[in-house]
Amino acid sequence: MKYTIRACETLEELAALVKVQREIWGYAESEVYPLRLFVTLRKIGGQVLGAFTARGALVGFVASLPAWHGADRYYHSLSLGVLRAHENRGLGRALKMAQRREALRAGIGLIEWTFDPLRAKNAFLNIVRLGAIARCYQPDYYGEVESRFQRGLPSDRLIAEWHLSSVRVKRAMAGKPPHSGKAQPVATLEIPADIDGLRQSNPGEARRRQLAVRKQLQEFFAQKLAITGFEYDVRSARYLLDPYED
Repeated sequence: MKYTIRACETLEELAALVKVQREIWGYAESEVYPLRLFVTLRKIGGQVLGAFTARGALVGFVASLPAWHGADRYYHSLSLGVLRAHENRGLGRALKMAQRREALRAGIGLIEWTFDPLRAKNAFLNIVRLGAIARCYQPDYYGEVESRFQRGLPSDRLIAEWHLSSVRVKRAMAGKPPHSGKAQPVATLEIPADIDGLRQSNPGEARRRQLAVRKQLQEFFAQKLAITGFEYDVRSARYLLDPYED
């Protein structure tokens, strides 16, 4: 199936984002980003990009808003999602690549977003396929979340930093590993390869693993290490950490 990645422009396209969020994450009504937000983002220099089928159906999106670190402008990416029937076709990466192109055209060199430290598939996309790094851990960032992916665990999050013109990001965009692999990482940390399966079969163990990962990553970050690599297959997953200079 062929897809087109482009800006969501009409009210109908923006309204479709509300429905897509519910289908992807199973959010409670109070947790869904509303139409008014997407309309506003289009007016204030944010991004609302969609993945459309040849028939014009919206099947994925990425949205971000302008933000600042002091006087430095960047984008904070609010959401990236693809409907389940269209997963594993490269749409997530294609949406992020379009997001990067639009940001560079706007003179922005950094995009940040949050992601669950225990979701191996997302970590692989963010760290390896996109070349982002992470060096900040936020326990229970959103409080209680009713998403089908989060239910039963605190909403711990890592902050992904995507330095758009860095060497590692350029390598990732060219399909090369952002982590050179020439030297052993300073530290590694294993996470569950399938947190959903563990959460359903043994909720107590899932919570114990989350707390252990939280404690260890916070210690590594306090030592000025950053997540710069990730290794993942169906049986195992682990973060690779090294010093990182902007």
